[in-house]
Amino acid sequence: MPKRSKAPAERNIIRLKNKNSGLKISFLFPNLQSSIFNLLIVLCLSSCGQPKPVNIQPFPVASSLIAVNHIDTIKNRYYQPAGIAFDYEGTLCVVDSGNSGIAYRGIGWRFGWQIGEFDHPMDVAFSNLRLYIADSGNNRIQRYDLANQIFSVIAGEKTDKSQNSLELYSPQGVATDLHGDVYIVDTWNNRILKTDILGNLLLEIGGLNRFNKPQGIMVDKAGNIYVCDTGNNRICKLDFSGIQTNCWGSEGEGKGQFQNPTSISQDKNGNLYVVDQGNRRIQAFNPNGVYLGEFGQDELKEPYDIAIDNEDHAYITDMSSSNVEVYKIILPK
Repeated sequence: MPKRSKAPAERNIIRLKNKNSGLKISFLFPNLQSSIFNLLIVLCLSSCGQPKPVNIQPFPVASSLIAVNHIDTIKNRYYQPAGIAFDYEGTLCVVDSGNSGIAYRGIGWRFGWQIGEFDHPMDVAFSNLRLYIADSGNNRIQRYDLANQIFSVIAGEKTDKSQNSLELYSPQGVATDLHGDVYIVDTWNNRILKTDILGNLLLEIGGLNRFNKPQGIMVDKAGNIYVCDTGNNRICKLDFSGIQTNCWGSEGEGKGQFQNPTSISQDKNGNLYVVDQGNRRIQAFNPNGVYLGEFGQDELKEPYDIAIDNEDHAYITDMSSSNVEVYKIILPK
């Protein structure tokens, strides 16, 4: 008598039911060795409470990243949002680039060239009680002191169009490190500048033979500098002194390839997330540039920047739709 084939082991099947929609979904993971993996996904998805169908992107080969789930869309607040960041309290700050404004604590729309006004700003970064703004159209970096609510120019053109010692040409990225130093992406001068809080130059990296229209930048806790070398469709990793230690990527649509990478961020496990704008996706890598997976193709049209909060939510600005898409990153415990 022929033997019947056995059904997959019940311990490798996850069944989910959304309370609002009644949607039932089953996930089969035949190669999982740990029930903890299953439990984490169940807990995350069941806590989302969204009425729409679950949209989860698993990362089965990555030990440091389990999955990413789209959970929300923030609409009708911005026009062509660009940079995005969180302050020391976890408050969201969005560069409302199309309106030449900053959506944060009442700063609002301020088109112009005076101090405290903007012309198509593109990025923001926090350092304690200081907010730095890449005021791209005005070729400068402005600092906003949260305590006294005063703006000042630390690099680039001043109100009278004169220059300080750091002449900038459409800076589109800004970041800070744990020491409070500022990193400026001087995009059309193809260089990265590191300054102190007053704008005194500490380090210059780049030139046309090094970068090609870079945009995004991030500094990790160890002082490593990650640059989105946008025109060369690659990510460059530098040490604290500016020496290149790694570089990955090329033009294309494949895994680890890019079409106009614009921003990079990092989660608490060290995973890197690169906004691959031209391919309408987010690619995930380990700190050494090893590809882990990708997500966002179903929601993103023209993604620009990404910021991750303390609860592992990734907020991604989309300049074409003028939305901010929100994802839940599921990390192993």
